[in-house]
Amino acid sequence: MTREETVKIIRIMCASYSNFRPNDLSETVDAWAMILSDYSYKDVSVALKAYILSDVSGFAPSIGQLVSKIGMIRNKKELNEMEAWALVSNALRNGTYGAVEEFEKLPEIVQKAVGSPENLRNWAQTDVGSVENVIQSNFIKTYRAELSRKSSISILPDKLQKLMDNSDGSSIKMLD
Repeated sequence: MTREETVKIIRIMCASYSNFRPNDLSETVDAWAMILSDYSYKDVSVALKAYILSDVSGFAPSIGQLVSKIGMIRNKKELNEMEAWALVSNALRNGTYGAVEEFEKLPEIVQKAVGSPENLRNWAQTDVGSVENVIQSNFIKTYRAELSRKSSISILPDKLQKLMDNSDGSSIKMLD
């Protein structure tokens, strides 16, 4: 998003929220433009509109609130915990001999929660009572954590996601 587009966003916020009057408008625009530079004007304007239409507080959004709205708009619906467990439960039926094949059929986020084909094989060999109680409970906790992690990372710009994925930290840079 460009500085000029950021000015449009700030103007809409000023017009929509009588209590939003930055002391130094130029500095506010510069800060917002820098932070939102990796997002498109369309994404930010749609997020602002969604925020304004659903807001009951009467206060203008922060940058983080708009980025969160962008994430909610962008992200497709994920499986809920029980839907994900149902896939794992079905995979366990063939998990003793076909763990690798069954693991590969699972969606990526479910694979991360399961961990490995070996886990699937071990779970398939466990008694039904333990699978339905302990293993299911642990899977759901892990799946919930993976969903939260994915959601937190997915709202960040692609450039920042790539920097976070860099394991050696060699390309981590300060904000300009």
